[in-house]
Amino acid sequence: MNYWKKGCTYLLKNDPIFKNYYNPNHQLKTNKNKFDVLFKSICSQQISVSAAMSIYKNSKSIIGPINYKNFKTNKSKIKKLPLSKNKKKCLKALLDNYHLVTDINLRNCNFEKANNNLTQIFGIGKWTAEMFSIFYLGLPDIIPLGDLGFINAYKKYYRDQNLTKLSFHSNKWRNYSTIVTWYLWSSYDSEPLYL
Repeated sequence: MNYWKKGCTYLLKNDPIFKNYYNPNHQLKTNKNKFDVLFKSICSQQISVSAAMSIYKNSKSIIGPINYKNFKTNKSKIKKLPLSKNKKKCLKALLDNYHLVTDINLRNCNFEKANNNLTQIFGIGKWTAEMFSIFYLGLPDIIPLGDLGFINAYKKYYRDQNLTKLSFHSNKWRNYSTIVTWYLWSSYDSEPLYL
């Protein structure tokens, strides 16, 4: 992503706290498989990253490759996946409304378009649209304020338990919030996060 290096340089200059969790050896890698990103995001809703990745691996062993065509062909296997009833319902809704996903493309998409399209699908809210915008679209300015990992890491590094200074700090990150988000996640989970 062409904004990453420039953004890190900007943040190191403008936010003195950023250097405490920045790791120059890692950077976000986007995933070109739209369905895979959405499936991982559905798995990750309201649970830890490690639990979500365990569910993802188990699902892969049941259904095979994680892509739209394979899931559409093997829709009957969804009931065997280690997902909650609501997440299975969300997955079926995603398959039935996949035209809303194919309508989102890398060349001319912004968060509003992704959010508007994806949140029309049962079980997909703003948080999932944010994950899609970070890990598929690679948009540079996403702050997932409803994400517990982000909030906890932010509180730790910025010593702001009540989030009273979040607006002040996020103004320093403007245009590069995704970089801050990703490094905070990676520092909190002690390893880089990829969806």
